[in-house]
Amino acid sequence: MSSNKLMPGVRQNGRTRMPASQLAKFGPLLAIIVLTLLAAVVLSFSALATVAACWRQAAVPQLLELEDSSSAGPRQRFLQHNDTAESGQLALYALDSTLPFSSLTAWPLSEGVGPAAPFYASPQPFDSNYDGVVDHLFSIDFTGRVWLTGITAAGFGSTLLLADLASREWRFIGSLGVFEVSLPLLLRPSGLQGRHKLLLLIARNISNGEDAIVSLRLPADITAASLLRFDTLVDRSVLSATEREYGLSNEQWFSLLNGAGWWARLSGQLTQPPQVVAGVIYSAVATSDFSALECATEHAEHSLVAMHLHSAGLVYNQRRFLLASGVGKLTLQLQPDGTAALILNSVTEQHTALTELVSLSPDCLECTAPLRLDQFPRWLKLATYRQETGAH
Repeated sequence: MSSNKLMPGVRQNGRTRMPASQLAKFGPLLAIIVLTLLAAVVLSFSALATVAACWRQAAVPQLLELEDSSSAGPRQRFLQHNDTAESGQLALYALDSTLPFSSLTAWPLSEGVGPAAPFYASPQPFDSNYDGVVDHLFSIDFTGRVWLTGITAAGFGSTLLLADLASREWRFIGSLGVFEVSLPLLLRPSGLQGRHKLLLLIARNISNGEDAIVSLRLPADITAASLLRFDTLVDRSVLSATEREYGLSNEQWFSLLNGAGWWARLSGQLTQPPQVVAGVIYSAVATSDFSALECATEHAEHSLVAMHLHSAGLVYNQRRFLLASGVGKLTLQLQPDGTAALILNSVTEQHTALTELVSLSPDCLECTAPLRLDQFPRWLKLATYRQETGAH
């Protein structure tokens, strides 16, 4: 259901467990994984790590379910991205080996084939045909180049360069994931397929340490996509007074959705990866005491930024809300009346960041409805408009 006036402040418009007997033979690789995970413990408050002290994330192996050519069904492999070399590399391991049996070191570039820059963002696994196993990877290097690589239990397949977002100002330090989108006909520009994908990235300004969210719109047939570049993205950092008052016009909405995507400055530095809930991107941002060389701490001033997944526009009556503390992690909490609240949880305390959360509605460009966790058991998978998956 949707409404023009929903509430004050709301705008219109199977992880497999291995038997104990099998764990022994996996000891060497598991030891490597444990050491890697221990290295990540230091990233307790700022989940985005280091160039200086805090941009690069620790390279944690990912356990993937991959298609196997045999009739045995899916097979598990460890995916590792090289976090120490001067170039981005991927490696695939069998569960009982510390040696990779497949690796990827040469990447298609605009000017030919060569090395990628280091990967600060972990590769994003993707199941393109919805059969329950991973068949592609999105890899993002530090400079903003994005690749799509086929993958099976036998190794890596062909790789396609999807985007080259190289910019003097920005370095790409993280990814929020790939989101499946299903736009209703009413909200879909003519010629745009209803089902497509959004890839959300995190970029950091090399001069002042400020962060930005970048949204890339990928067509249903990704292999036929033209190369995306940073200057083709719409800057949604500042909203006009007209948009704040009346929202986007149909023409502005359709133009935005027909484009390659958008990017928006956060006027601060992220202290944890943003979350996408029911079509809204929520970001915990430090707005003081950070720089390009020193990351924000819990003692800085903090705020919560909420943006529309499709347009980076307003969902509530404002984009930014003051956070009482920078300590903790944003989590959803079911309220007694079935609605949802966003809570900043830490070991010692809990702060309410935002109550009466909403989901996007298919009835108009910026319509919303209350997000009721008691009525929609699939809320963890809702990105927007009922059918999207992968959010939160």
